[in-house]
Amino acid sequence: MTFQKNLWVLALSGAMPLVSAHAQSTADLKKEIDALKAQLQILQQKVEAVAAQPDVTPLTQQVNRLEQRLDIAGDEAEKSGFKGMKINGTIETALKYNNIDKSNDFSASAGNNGGEYGMLQITKESQDGEGIDWTLRLLPGASSLVHEASMSVPLDKENRLIGGFMPDFQGYEFAFANSNSTLGNQFITHNALYDLAGATAYTGLGMSHTLGGGAVALKWLVGNVDTASDSTGTTFSAPSYDVTTGLKTDPVPSASALGSTAKSVALAYRADWTINDTSTIGLSGLHGAMNRSFNILTVDGGYIRGDWQFNGQLTAGQMERAAANGGTARWTGLSAFMAYKIVPRLQLLARADFIDNRDNGGGTYADNGGGSGNGLGPEGLDATGSFAYDETTGVATRGANLLRYSLGTNYQVNSNTQWKTEYRLDQSTGYNFLGSDGVTYQKDKTTVSTSVVLSF
Repeated sequence: MTFQKNLWVLALSGAMPLVSAHAQSTADLKKEIDALKAQLQILQQKVEAVAAQPDVTPLTQQVNRLEQRLDIAGDEAEKSGFKGMKINGTIETALKYNNIDKSNDFSASAGNNGGEYGMLQITKESQDGEGIDWTLRLLPGASSLVHEASMSVPLDKENRLIGGFMPDFQGYEFAFANSNSTLGNQFITHNALYDLAGATAYTGLGMSHTLGGGAVALKWLVGNVDTASDSTGTTFSAPSYDVTTGLKTDPVPSASALGSTAKSVALAYRADWTINDTSTIGLSGLHGAMNRSFNILTVDGGYIRGDWQFNGQLTAGQMERAAANGGTARWTGLSAFMAYKIVPRLQLLARADFIDNRDNGGGTYADNGGGSGNGLGPEGLDATGSFAYDETTGVATRGANLLRYSLGTNYQVNSNTQWKTEYRLDQSTGYNFLGSDGVTYQKDKTTVSTSVVLSF
């Protein structure tokens, strides 16, 4: 109130000389006073508006305290090693039934097909900001718990040092299912080349390179490959067949001897070229020696545009002393995949695979020594178990080829969940699938599967 009175006094005192000098009548003086009152009212409103504004000091203090807490939390995360860490994974429940063993199998089908029911992946970026990464991937329920334990250390913007234990990187298929189809295997099962014609894992050291402004990615590694497959013996046992009946007998030692009892050492590499925003092509290879001697080359590619997706893979390889008769196993394989989204959530899937391994009684990298009931190995001539064999030596002469056809659906329940169905037909050129009775053989195998995949 005192302030308001002072304001009136100042205004009137300043205006009095003007009033004395210019006022010619009482009416003129009244007009001048009314004008002063209007100006004073406007000034009073401005003063009241300023006085009504809240004190912002407490809010500023709260913001400062929040910033301090965030800084402290960041420091604690860095000290404890959690800064830059990310955890994700998948859990899969799958039901698979086939007409051979009449079984209902509830194990998942991702990764190494080892009975795992999920995948947990932990990735870590360096705390000092230099971009050093490491990856730890676990498979609960699998025979081998660790699927990957690798590191990636940047040397400059285009080159990195890589090393550790990591899965094979040949082919177009992913190791695991994922609710995002661009990050995981869309079918429940894998193609025949993934299962039978390639390696599983490497342990070694190498480098990765980025070329052409990021259009080309190259990586290579030197190390051990699938050490569990390296034999500690000095001879190879090849299947033998009775020269009278043609039936398989107990394996006998072959004249071929393994080159060494040491672990196999190999060079693995892969180059990927991004042609444009819809097309990619890749070239990969694996060349090993010492205990096992093998060479595998693979070309694969992909095309995604709109609702359509296409992928293809061509593989050729050989491995010494891995055929059914103890000779060199040679194989070529082809896989083609197609998918179409009839609605944004529902995708139709189709895949066809073929493996040729006729030489020396048959054999591939992952199926050597006579077949393991998956349609390969020495070609069966009839349902009784007789095989194509050499009448003099009693060993197999011709291997069976395998064809695999798959049809399926992939439905996106929500952003984190997928429901899949699959029908798969495996056909052999011979009677190479042992029937459920354990006595007779048949030329085909049917598998029906369904699964639910949850990603996080």
